[in-house]
Amino acid sequence: MKYFALLLIRFYQKRISPYKGFRCAHAALHQGVSCSEAVKHIIEEHGVFCGYRLVKMRFTDCKGAYQQLHENEANKSKKNDKPKKNDKDKCSVDCCDPTLGTSSCIPKKGCDLPSSACDCSLF
Repeated sequence: MKYFALLLIRFYQKRISPYKGFRCAHAALHQGVSCSEAVKHIIEEHGVFCGYRLVKMRFTDCKGAYQQLHENEANKSKKNDKPKKNDKDKCSVDCCDPTLGTSSCIPKKGCDLPSSACDCSLF
């Protein structure tokens, strides 16, 4: 059973993992080995049945690492989305009505830029 489990892990590492498009969350967060490599070592040392509890703990840790990485990404995007205090709404793109053409550039409501600042050629 141990040999078959290790054979499946090696197959996964060589044939599936390189093409799945993402990395093990535990390895990404903690800069260690991937879960498949860790499980391979656990099975080599303890066997399939005796190592089951350790494998289950590793996958639980990996799930926690995945959640932590996504929380970190969400916090980063929230920080980047906050408007700066001195930024006013810039109307350089929204000021013009592109249906009127470049010769009739009319600022939209709420635009504090003069009509000459509007560039309808952006549309």
